[in-house]
Amino acid sequence: MAYEALYTRVRPKTLAQLIGQDHISTALTRAISNDRLSHAYLLVGTRGTGKTTTARLLAKAMNCEKVLDAQKSNQPLLATEIPCGKCPSCLSIDSSPDNIEFDAASNRSVEDVQRLLSTASLAPLQSRVKTFIIDEVHMLSFEAVNSILKLIEEPPPHVAFFLATTEFNKVPQTIRSRCQILNFHLIPNAMVAPYLQKLSKALGVDLSRDAAKRISRLAAGSMRDAVTYFDQCYAMADKIISLEDVEKTLGLVSDADLDEIISAVQSQNRTALSAALSRAFRSGLSSISIAEALISRLRDMEFGLLKNRDDSELAMLENLAGEVRKIIVEMQYSGVPDIILEMALMKIAAPKISVHQKISTSEIPEQIETLDDVKKIFREMQSHISKDEKNLRALLQDASVLNFANNVLTINFKSPSVAGMFTDDKQAKVEEIFSNIIQRKIKVAKVIGASTNVDFGDMGDREKKNVTTAINFFQTNNVSTTNDDNF
Repeated sequence: MAYEALYTRVRPKTLAQLIGQDHISTALTRAISNDRLSHAYLLVGTRGTGKTTTARLLAKAMNCEKVLDAQKSNQPLLATEIPCGKCPSCLSIDSSPDNIEFDAASNRSVEDVQRLLSTASLAPLQSRVKTFIIDEVHMLSFEAVNSILKLIEEPPPHVAFFLATTEFNKVPQTIRSRCQILNFHLIPNAMVAPYLQKLSKALGVDLSRDAAKRISRLAAGSMRDAVTYFDQCYAMADKIISLEDVEKTLGLVSDADLDEIISAVQSQNRTALSAALSRAFRSGLSSISIAEALISRLRDMEFGLLKNRDDSELAMLENLAGEVRKIIVEMQYSGVPDIILEMALMKIAAPKISVHQKISTSEIPEQIETLDDVKKIFREMQSHISKDEKNLRALLQDASVLNFANNVLTINFKSPSVAGMFTDDKQAKVEEIFSNIIQRKIKVAKVIGASTNVDFGDMGDREKKNVTTAINFFQTNNVSTTNDDNF
């Protein structure tokens, strides 16, 4: 006999066995006990959260003899009793012609739907209620949706519909308004991991706690994915399944390797970073998958730091995660994503050379006595700004020092457009560099088109313009006039 996938063997048999969907099992148990089930349900949620399983359980419950007897006698039912799974109806419904299940992704045309629903008006052959389970209902064509609207709105008394979808936003409003909606939640890791350990014991193997947590994180809220991953590890492992077994079997980058990459970036150790990246590449995963795993690991570390309130470490991790996200975008359009990831991380891990360390103070006055001394420092500072700050260097070349008093450096820009590009972060950069040079804290103020304090005398407009241009060029207000008659 062929091997049966584990997730099909461990499907919930009653509403009580639904994991992580207590709100749904409770509501349906109450509705079934009071005989208030609707004729149409829309089951919404991501993959592997129990939508199709719940639809099948409801189809069984509608035809379960024990449920019917309890409804007639007004006896309350427990979730563990719905459905009973023992009566002839429950045992035969999977192969019953009255239980019709089809996938709208592969039967999406109006002809497909009409053919599958052609028996809806006919009485059930064996069951009390004829049930239709339509999976991925959002894939139906526009015409196919219109063909079943009337049937869903006013179905025969012996028909029930269960529509499942992973993309609720794509389901037409005309379908939504005719159904009761059941929203399935992502299953928390705290519920998935213990379930996997319990399942492993039933199978006679020992799944370590760390391994169960790793699988639950990888499943991302999908119980079916979690059981499938465990099934793969179970098929290839011995009596004990460790974290290392899970990572090797599923081809995952280990948390230890990811931690080494992050640590190497933090410590700016590019040799260690190169070794850690080589180990990650040997896992066989694509470079984009490695980058995504790195972001996932950074996310886990950030949430761990929230408890300790380590703001500086948290900010560092957030910045690194932001850089990795940019790298992923670049990798998607590159033919050499491995090299892009490696070189980008190497750049992030490169030792940061402070701009202030590169400034030569040989030409800076020991004491600031005049405005010309300030201007000299200002010009010297510009020539040593990092090459990465090309925009800042260009802005400062078109600016001039207007005044320096009370530790406030006033910079004059010729036009509002140029001054607008001197943003707060650029202003803070200038304040930082200038303060470092003169060894005291200063602030920067900017003005626009300020005039110089020069007595132009009887000069004409042309002469005034020429002098003003010369003042801006030489960045000085120390101007004196000379009688032209002496030349």
